[in-house]
Amino acid sequence: MTPCVGGFLCEADRAVQQWLQAPPLQASAALQGFAGVFNSWGGPGVIWFGALLWLTARAMRRRNLAVVGLRGVEALAVASAISGIIKGFAGRERPFVAPGEPWHFNVLHGWTDARYFSLPSGHTTATVAFAVASCVVTRGWPRAARVSYGGLLLLSACGVAFARAYTDQHWATDVLAGALLGGTTGWLLARWHLRRGDTAFDRALTGPEAAS
Repeated sequence: MTPCVGGFLCEADRAVQQWLQAPPLQASAALQGFAGVFNSWGGPGVIWFGALLWLTARAMRRRNLAVVGLRGVEALAVASAISGIIKGFAGRERPFVAPGEPWHFNVLHGWTDARYFSLPSGHTTATVAFAVASCVVTRGWPRAARVSYGGLLLLSACGVAFARAYTDQHWATDVLAGALLGGTTGWLLARWHLRRGDTAFDRALTGPEAAS
């Protein structure tokens, strides 16, 4: 119940919430539709996309593409698990619970009540982790394809971050923390796999490459 030590961050959280929850923005049908699309993408959407990319490429014996989907799904799963643990312990109140008061933390309360499951944003964590990890392993792609794929994924992650704050599910610092967690996890995991090289684990999950 005490204002948080990081005064600047608290003021930033309050300012962003006040701006996004202003009646003109909340009344915008375009923004509501945009937020709906990206809330869905940040939840089941990116999971289904990654799984379909991985499994479809595997069935088509496009091993290099299957690895891209697999790495994204792995990073998403690991980052989301870490995010869930942090959220449960932190117990930060969502902005719609305590409007204008971003300093409320109820330690361990996040495990029992979704209203206290705010920090970090799980949707943002997942989409950034997927984007970063899958982009790292596209290093062999032509530059134009790599930039297009990576750019679209990162823009979609920004859309998710906006949607979570616009719908008053997260403070601005929640989505920033989610982006940091997801990006770091995705990059470290993908780089770790690249250093290990081709493994029996990868070959089993991605299948053989089609004969040229």
